[in-house]
Amino acid sequence: MKSSGLYIHVPFCKSKCYYCDFFSVPQLSRKKELIDALLFEIKTEKLFLGKEIYPALRTIYFGGGTPSLLDKDDFKKIFDTIKENYDISFCEEITLEANPDDLNPYYIRMLREFPFNRISIGVQSFLDNELTAINRRHSAGQASKAIENCNEFGFNNISLDLMYGLPGQTLESFRMSIDAALKLPVTHISSYALSWEEGSVLYKKREQGLLVQTDDEILESCYFELIERLNAGKFIQYELSNFSLPGFESKHNASYWSGVSYLGVGPGSHSYNGLVRRMNVCSIDKYISGVSKGKLCREAETLDSDTRYNDFIITRMRTIKGICLSELSKLFGLERYLYCMESAAKSLANGFLTIVDDHLRLQKKGYFIADNILSDLIWVN
Repeated sequence: MKSSGLYIHVPFCKSKCYYCDFFSVPQLSRKKELIDALLFEIKTEKLFLGKEIYPALRTIYFGGGTPSLLDKDDFKKIFDTIKENYDISFCEEITLEANPDDLNPYYIRMLREFPFNRISIGVQSFLDNELTAINRRHSAGQASKAIENCNEFGFNNISLDLMYGLPGQTLESFRMSIDAALKLPVTHISSYALSWEEGSVLYKKREQGLLVQTDDEILESCYFELIERLNAGKFIQYELSNFSLPGFESKHNASYWSGVSYLGVGPGSHSYNGLVRRMNVCSIDKYISGVSKGKLCREAETLDSDTRYNDFIITRMRTIKGICLSELSKLFGLERYLYCMESAAKSLANGFLTIVDDHLRLQKKGYFIADNILSDLIWVN
């Protein structure tokens, strides 16, 4: 039986981080309405994953927003609905994203009553001044304690997020965060450069001249420092921004990079089944209103051969393994294969790309400029 992923977007936050461009709102008073709408979508949209009336799920991921703002009754309703409509008997990974200050012993003990087997904690930095600069609502001490508590209560698959390029951050201070992470019982680390998204508080402050964006040279130094220190700590880089101890790769996120179908429920969530890609409206009001009328508000795109080829390139080339050239030829034909190889010739000659065991992949020196390299491989009419 073909297995898929289920992503559940919980759009609530107590406060908005200054860098955030994900859809999230401080409207916890509407939680009951939102949960009811989520349950409706979980029940009615399962055929998006295929013809099976009782589709099998390999992964489930609660993202946000802040899913750790849900309580025991919320999780019970959601898991009961999932079990009634999907086969989760072979589900390998069920992740909850959480804020450190939500993960007190009482809350973690409650989570153990449900089939969660992975916790992803939004730490971002282990320095309090950097956390304050981006309006995170936890301290470095709370982050460390939350990770230790999760481990103590039986979670042996713990991921954390780190950011570099934060206001006031230096290469040395980023090293301190990496080293602090390596001292904790974590099995997975994701790390991304700060993105200055239009409309975010940080973007507005930069436009007003109150903040200066970190230059690319420092960002590149931080990135390769990350790789070096995590590799020394026995973490394996399996995607440009993701590292894990052996066997602890994120199965849910890996499905995005390998073309596995997934259903996203909740406002602002995305879904993909190989033929169609769609996105729910980024509005709680419109999302709940659509559910109440039995007609969810969303945009959908039927994927043609060109789009599917570009998706194949962009997603798989982000992985350290790269793309299988024989698979590329089989899926998209000789014309696309030759186009890809011709487009890659310059980067192959410059040592940014290489071919190993029938796989076209990035060389380490090409990791930081991957977007520029991959743009050359995209099919443009």
